Amino acid sequence: MSSKTMTGSMLHIAIDFGTSFSGYAFSFQTKQLQNPIRIPCWKTIDGCKTCKTPTCILFDEDQKFLEFGYDAMMTYTRSTTKQQAKQQYLFEHFKMELHDKEIHLDLMLTAVNGKQMKAMTVFSESLRYLKDHALKKINEKTSGMKFIASDVTWVLTVPAIWHPAAKQFMREAAIEAGLVKGSEPEKLVFALEPEAASVFCKQLPSDSFIAEDTCEDTLEQTPGTRYMVVDCGGGTIDMTVHEVLEEGRLKELHAASGNDMGGQTVDRKFISFLKDVFSEDIFMKFEREYPGEALGLKYQIAQSKSWEGDPVLISCPVSLQKLAGEKKNIESYFEGVHGAEWDDGAILIKQQQLKSFFDDSLRATADKIEQIMKNTELNIQYMLLVGGYADCPILREFMKKHFGSKCKVLCPEEPQVAIIKGAILYGKQPKVVESRVSALTYGLCVNELFNEFTHMGKSKYVSGEGREYCNVCFGKLVGKGQSVHSDEAQTFTLHPIDSNQTSVIIHFYSTNRTNVKFVDEWGVEPIGSFTVQMPKTVRGLSREVRLEIKFGSTEMKATATDIDSEETESIKLDFMSES
Repeated sequence: MSSKTMTGSMLHIAIDFGTSFSGYAFSFQTKQLQNPIRIPCWKTIDGCKTCKTPTCILFDEDQKFLEFGYDAMMTYTRSTTKQQAKQQYLFEHFKMELHDKEIHLDLMLTAVNGKQMKAMTVFSESLRYLKDHALKKINEKTSGMKFIASDVTWVLTVPAIWHPAAKQFMREAAIEAGLVKGSEPEKLVFALEPEAASVFCKQLPSDSFIAEDTCEDTLEQTPGTRYMVVDCGGGTIDMTVHEVLEEGRLKELHAASGNDMGGQTVDRKFISFLKDVFSEDIFMKFEREYPGEALGLKYQIAQSKSWEGDPVLISCPVSLQKLAGEKKNIESYFEGVHGAEWDDGAILIKQQQLKSFFDDSLRATADKIEQIMKNTELNIQYMLLVGGYADCPILREFMKKHFGSKCKVLCPEEPQVAIIKGAILYGKQPKVVESRVSALTYGLCVNELFNEFTHMGKSKYVSGEGREYCNVCFGKLVGKGQSVHSDEAQTFTLHPIDSNQTSVIIHFYSTNRTNVKFVDEWGVEPIGSFTVQMPKTVRGLSREVRLEIKFGSTEMKATATDIDSEETESIKLDFMSES
């Protein structure tokens, strides 16, 4: 507990842990007053101020934390010798290692110099830094009151398309970082990024959206209004469709979907272009021998996406100039290159060439959106563009051109803070999202009395009483595309198959398919398991375990009740694979 508390008050801190940039917001709430959302500023490399800092973390040669964000970049680019660079561990963009990958607690991450560390250490130390930074900043402003982590309701943003294993990994990292205790899971709330943005945007006044033409489009907030949220991040682009209900609540109409074609895709295309200009060998040597300068160049490229002028100016690192100059005159590298020029130490990129770097990302995203819009029953009236990548004029122009005739395309004035501010609002009223659509079919493995016709060719289990069971049957809990209330629990009753059985192991599965009979069919994947104790065996096979699972919340939550002992316990679903 803190040394002094504010009677009747509550502190919410939301951490937007992004692929490219991260930040946090906080807000107090009292019985008498709804306090504003505050976002501290970070000082950039060039001395400017911004609401986020790069998701970049630096460790020393002994894997001890050194710096995070801009400080990590500056330490690495300005103070690090070649020898130090070979010994230290710098990680950037590592959030993507949790997207569509097999995840376990011993997962390893590769630093920019090729050395490896445990992913749990990298993620937990990043969260620890943001936690400590937030509490220090808040305590500087609260005269006479000191807050510690246990005084806070923490809200952590995650992509809507993440696998449950990725969310579980982030919860473990948050516990390791000291945000919450494992015994108080309710103190950490996950906010799905497009949902957080949706909650934020629907309460904005009409003059808070970017007006790029003479018409000021506004977002209607009356019941029945339907809109798609396109969360454009550095790594992923998430899409979801919401309908506004009574009292401002939200109903998800289409399961969250998306891709991994965020802003970093543009950065990689830019770097690929530079490799073509200078040659693969020269550029790779530059990255290998001058990692600090290479990081600075990548930062410039990331910033260039939001440049509105023509051409875009990129300062060429001195070491890259030197390496290239050893082969031939540097101006000659640009002879015959379309869309780029050399200008006294800088590379000028024409606007048309810059737009070409966006092609793959925008096409892939447009394809996803068009697939959703083919469902005319959704009747989408608005499209909301949010996230740091939505700050790019090229992206906004593309979306308005391609979808402006089908719906009103809107973007808040500060799209990069929509998620973090929305996360605070969501943390204070998590029931604002009344229902969600299941992206997958979920079920568990159940035993059925063996039938030679329906279970032909399937594995068989013989119980102690001599009964034969098919032990690979799929018991569906929720179907793909099914709307599930956020507080609704799916109930399933289980029975022992041996009279003396004192526990039952429940194996969970998921699939993109809607009609599944057996867990060993194609496309059915194991996603976790847990054990339920059944200590009283007096009633033999007549005993029951009642399983309840909430699929409508941002994390799957389960409870199991052994009817005979009348003991109910919360079950920790383990979605991570064995290392």
